[in-house]
Amino acid sequence: METLGKIGVAIIAAIGGFLAVSVLGGSGDGFDYTTASLDEKQRFLERKAENIARGFRVTAGKSSKITQTFADAELDLVSLSITLERDGAIPAGELAKARNLLLKTACTLTERKLLTETPFKLRIRYFAASGGSLMTVEADGESCTRYFS
Repeated sequence: METLGKIGVAIIAAIGGFLAVSVLGGSGDGFDYTTASLDEKQRFLERKAENIARGFRVTAGKSSKITQTFADAELDLVSLSITLERDGAIPAGELAKARNLLLKTACTLTERKLLTETPFKLRIRYFAASGGSLMTVEADGESCTRYFS
């Protein structure tokens, strides 16, 4: 079995760690996304983005950094841009494996109800240190279906 390169492993370690620390679901405070006003949703999504960024900074080490966070209640979207600290080639086959593992991690750590009962999306865009785009992973109800048992 082919193994992921060092950068692929760094990406996976960073995302898994920061998603785990950020507790993406976390609406156990009684917040009901489906009935919330647009302003309430916006504040909720901004808190999600802040939690993700905080978790990322705790776990990512020096392998990558968040260069942009974005939350938009009208789009039901939290989006992150992550830039690797150093460039390196990831073969196409390994990039696909990394993307699938990152999607699975994002799906399983995001509250299922948020994914299945709302149009919520978590988008994570990865960039090389040189600025080139590496991959985008988007977790939503449709893309996460295969990870729900």
